[in-house]
Amino acid sequence: MTALGKGLERDPAVSHDVLLSVLEHLTEPVALVIDDIQLAGTGLASGVVGMLATSAPQPLRLILSGRGHPPLQLERLRHGEGIGEFGAAELAFTRDEVAEFAVSLGYDPGFDAGPIWRRTHGWPVAVHAGLNTSVEGRNVPGGGPVSFGAPMPLADYIAEEILDQLDPPLANFILRATTCDWLGHRLAVQLQGGSDGGTLLEACRRDGLFIEEHEYGGGESMFRWQPLFAAQCRRILERRDPLLAERMHRVAARHYEDIDVCQSVAHALRGHAARQAVASLGEHWLEYLLFKGAGALEQVCRDLPSPWNEDPEILMVVSVCRALDGDSVAASELTQLALARTSVLDAVRRRKFDGFRALFEPLPPHGRPDERSPAGYSQPSSGETPTNGPATTSGLFLLAEAEFRLRRIGDLAALMLQPTAATVSRWGTLEAGSMADLALAFACAGDIATADDIAVRALDRADGLGRAAQDRMAAAWLARGIASYWRDELGAARAQLVKARCVGGNGFALSPLSVLFCVLVDCASGDEDHLADSSSALESYHQQGSYAGSWKDFHTIAKARIAEADGDVDGALALAAPLGAGGGAPLVDVLLAELLRRGGESRAAVICAKGMADRHRNRCLDASMSLTEALLAHAAGDEAQAHERIEHAVLLAESQSVLRPFTERRDELADLLIRHAVWGTSHESFIAARMARHADVPRHLRTRSYWTLTDREREVLAYMRSVMTAAEIADALYISVNTVKTHERSIYRKLGAAGRREAIKTAAERGIV
Repeated sequence: MTALGKGLERDPAVSHDVLLSVLEHLTEPVALVIDDIQLAGTGLASGVVGMLATSAPQPLRLILSGRGHPPLQLERLRHGEGIGEFGAAELAFTRDEVAEFAVSLGYDPGFDAGPIWRRTHGWPVAVHAGLNTSVEGRNVPGGGPVSFGAPMPLADYIAEEILDQLDPPLANFILRATTCDWLGHRLAVQLQGGSDGGTLLEACRRDGLFIEEHEYGGGESMFRWQPLFAAQCRRILERRDPLLAERMHRVAARHYEDIDVCQSVAHALRGHAARQAVASLGEHWLEYLLFKGAGALEQVCRDLPSPWNEDPEILMVVSVCRALDGDSVAASELTQLALARTSVLDAVRRRKFDGFRALFEPLPPHGRPDERSPAGYSQPSSGETPTNGPATTSGLFLLAEAEFRLRRIGDLAALMLQPTAATVSRWGTLEAGSMADLALAFACAGDIATADDIAVRALDRADGLGRAAQDRMAAAWLARGIASYWRDELGAARAQLVKARCVGGNGFALSPLSVLFCVLVDCASGDEDHLADSSSALESYHQQGSYAGSWKDFHTIAKARIAEADGDVDGALALAAPLGAGGGAPLVDVLLAELLRRGGESRAAVICAKGMADRHRNRCLDASMSLTEALLAHAAGDEAQAHERIEHAVLLAESQSVLRPFTERRDELADLLIRHAVWGTSHESFIAARMARHADVPRHLRTRSYWTLTDREREVLAYMRSVMTAAEIADALYISVNTVKTHERSIYRKLGAAGRREAIKTAAERGIV
């Protein structure tokens, strides 16, 4: 280096040549490390570093460290062998590394690194901050959970070491844009308040500023911030400019108003814009109900600040929630309170309120509407165009659902779901489409028997109305597919779900849901070709931008299930890491809890299950989660809790023939169901039927004596393991008592057994059951 003359520095070209000639005489490798390269500015490429990056001799190893990609010409090296790059994914800690680091800080060797690893995505600075933050629940030794409390040192680090070192316009944009974890160019422009929002968003992606590009929809990219980084940026903005932070949430609320009601309401409340939240709930409360459940909808209504929590429209929504929970007295009182406060409504909202009231007028005292005019339907006079046709579907669904929740299954629900002949003849295609939507609503609510029945009737009606009506049947096919999946009729389920996608096309808003259930069906069936097809469809919809807001969790859990089906349980857990320990949509949390349990994450699975305890979950989801809880309790040695959960699952599953959760866990449930039958159950026939299905033994394990029993004899033998009498077994199998006894005698003879107990023992010893 001393060969460089002082005068050469005035001529960069000559200086570079001299420097290169010196480096060419190196006999040993030399590493030149330059940190914080982002501080060099735009002149980096034309300086010495730029020259070395493109022309340095072999012995020199140039190591550049910084945030984002340096402004150097590296494409030639990227396509050759002269460059190695490490990004955030490569630098992130693995779960084992987080655990090892925690131990080095004094944590117990048994420390559970899972929660902090999932929360931070292995970001080293965040891991270090989390482990060194004094928070409630930290347990050294003992390995308790670690969370990020306030004050949060990580926020100061981000503010000083990242944001303050960026160009002010880019730093200010990040503080605005991290209001939402997900955003596209349009939302970026709205949050920035200028057309440069899209350009700044691309700059964040290019420079690797804690954001990833995920999907494409109509030419618009969707981006996701690293959740922990975004949360700390929101904290920084709230500290620096609380009024701007509130305004950004209001901007986001307006953006999501007709896209995702859950996101819209959440942002409106954070932005202290109660009026905006009320407007969004008033327009889309049914969507909120279907996504979050009646309990969550009621809670968000009650959490509105005064006087908006007593707004007539909000009171009517709460009234519906109370009716769904079977509290008709409170529902009636809330309705009367709402009516008493209608004077605060302007003319537009008053007309809207009256329409709402017409849909949800309380039932008469005797609990039955006038059978000449089914609830929710108005009879148009001659020549009159009906104005509340398919719109009444929402009201019919909720009233019928309330009936089912109250166990009043029968004529009233049927009456509400069957319009008069005059109505049908006038509405035709519109009414058939409304019935299809109603079937899907019941399927999503877990009443698959009613869903399938309504869907079949909708499809039959559409057949007689021509192609236009049949093109509206995507919801009916989807409802049937969901029902068939839960009944474990996988072949039928796949055909119906594919039909829903074909009929609905790109215009069917719930196509992503049909793809999700296709993934679940194909994972269950193990058909690799079908799974490849549904995986491709999943990514196709994902790239089209069909997933945003509430939908992103469905995509995440579907990807995790695909990985698990391929035998990569660790990969599945890593994919599901952004979901944490639940708190999302009920279906997502039910699938997540079982994945965590099978992956050995028992603690996280228990937390996920407990998080669902007070939330709305339909019969199918409740049965599935109950079996997960039963297996968790069994593994923990709590047999009483395990049997209580199994009995609860069976209670829910039997009336709807919900079999998929049992089949999915067949190996682990086989012995537990036998013990449960001995423990005592009110559902012997259902339990015995499940035991019979679990009695199938792989071909290579079958003994000679197994082949001496006929199929019917093996079925009877499985039922014999329960405490059912011969008459009860006969009822379950739809055969006579004499036939059952004949099979029992044949079983005793073939197994050389003197009675029922000895036959079961011999069959178990020989691997027959």
